[in-house]
Amino acid sequence: MSIQLIEKKFQVVKELLSELKSISVSPMLILSIGHSTERSQVLEFHGKNYQSVWSDFLSYYKRKHLEDVPYFRIDIVTEEKRVTFQNLKELITSIKRNNYGEFNFRVEGKKKRSFLMEELAGNAILKPSKEHKVGRNLPQLSIDEQNYRGYLKRKYGIRNGKVAELENVPLFLFKTKAFYFEKDLVLPLVDYGNGNRVRAVSVQNLKAMTDLVIAQGSDYLTRQLTETGQFIYGYFPCYDQRIKGYNSVRHFSSLYALAEAADYTQDKKVWQLLTKCMQWGIRNLTSEVSGYLLVKEPLSTSVEYKLGAQATAILAIAKYSEVTGDRQFDPILKRLIVAVTDNFVTNENRTIHVLNEQLGIKEEFRIVYYDGEILFALLRAYGIFKEAKIMRICEDLMNRFIADGYEKFHDHWLSYATNELLIYKEKKQYYQFGLDNALGNIRFIEKRDTAYPTMLELLVAASKMVEKLATSEFKSSLFERPEEFLEVKNRIDLVMKKRVQHEITTGVMFPEFAQFFKQPQTIRYGFFARHDRFRMRIDDAEHFLSGLINYRLHEPEEVRSTTPS
Repeated sequence: MSIQLIEKKFQVVKELLSELKSISVSPMLILSIGHSTERSQVLEFHGKNYQSVWSDFLSYYKRKHLEDVPYFRIDIVTEEKRVTFQNLKELITSIKRNNYGEFNFRVEGKKKRSFLMEELAGNAILKPSKEHKVGRNLPQLSIDEQNYRGYLKRKYGIRNGKVAELENVPLFLFKTKAFYFEKDLVLPLVDYGNGNRVRAVSVQNLKAMTDLVIAQGSDYLTRQLTETGQFIYGYFPCYDQRIKGYNSVRHFSSLYALAEAADYTQDKKVWQLLTKCMQWGIRNLTSEVSGYLLVKEPLSTSVEYKLGAQATAILAIAKYSEVTGDRQFDPILKRLIVAVTDNFVTNENRTIHVLNEQLGIKEEFRIVYYDGEILFALLRAYGIFKEAKIMRICEDLMNRFIADGYEKFHDHWLSYATNELLIYKEKKQYYQFGLDNALGNIRFIEKRDTAYPTMLELLVAASKMVEKLATSEFKSSLFERPEEFLEVKNRIDLVMKKRVQHEITTGVMFPEFAQFFKQPQTIRYGFFARHDRFRMRIDDAEHFLSGLINYRLHEPEEVRSTTPS
């Protein structure tokens, strides 16, 4: 490729460099390049001015024949500030969540070194204290000696580097303008805060970006299915470390999400995989106990039976039947329902969450998710069988949850269930419950800084419910004035759309971020929990996909802004 063609390809970078001529920063271009099965290499180009930096970059690009490198990113330094090592340590310890660092730093002098925030994250250079518990206390981050030394060796060939050496060298915090090059596209990267720098996700391109994430994310979840029909449970991507263990709830709920994705994308090639996954789950995760078919959770020395596992198996089979039209698992579905009604629901319509091996009560209550899951699952089963006894159970459970004030839990499964129940039975108290379940927590949902896809799921179901309420006879009894109803509807829809954009920009492993981890191809377009070591479990993919798919299937018209309540 000629220099002229290379300059044309990187015209946007050249223009930025020209704009920075009068800026008082050390001229530096940072190039991050890599292949699918390796962590990207990060190179720095320094010079007395940006003209020499640009010339060195062009020469290197042509000499190394980089036109076909799949992962390609350029950062240009636009701002910098000198700091002491003590300043740097204080900045690191002030970070409120693990992996929320949003700064780059560099070392000036004979041995120039620089570290993008993505390098710090992807190589786990900043690590929490041993006392850190995710979601419970501050991480108390510091530079990890071993990981810092290892990265210096890989990047610069420096052996036995020490963190203490940073005490006596000129240090700078710096900002960059970054571009990711994907085939013929030039994607300016946007800093969304807390270390999230990815391609632009805006109101204008939200539909297209959501569809991209659904399509690519569905492919990611499909790739997690092994030949046997079991999922790869997940990864900690810094080290390409598999997450140990397995979980019956997450197997079936992920199968449910994969069926949703196959339905949305109309990818019939996935149907055979769904069948294999269902067969594996039934064969390996269920047991015959006293004539009942129960979904089991193998523990180290025993087995337990969870209401949530029973629920997600019912939900998965119902969705599988809906999507594929294959009714081969109907007998299994009916037996799972009988096992629930006979063993997990009392005469007072209260649920029992966990049974022991002898079907005795192990825990009456473990987590509220199980209650919403079973109600939603039974309603989906009702949609298949249309049996009055299933609906009676559903109504009895819903009335119990209302009586026990379950709206205080603000649970996404209960939001799904409420909306589903209203398809068949419209009652004022169901609408009121659904409204309280969503609105009682909406300010927290709007402000939550982490990716939290279940919040999106809750709001999508609530938005569907409110759309139904718009033409219901109960609207006037729930809202004194039409303006009050519109205010609530707009509030839910606005926060829902805000969460869509937030989930995509904070929890999707876009290629421009995946390239900094050990195995980019394994994790690209997967879904992660940044504050939990970038954890990528199948249930993370499940909740992201379900939320985004249901949003796109619903997607209300544009709404006007309202004052936060």
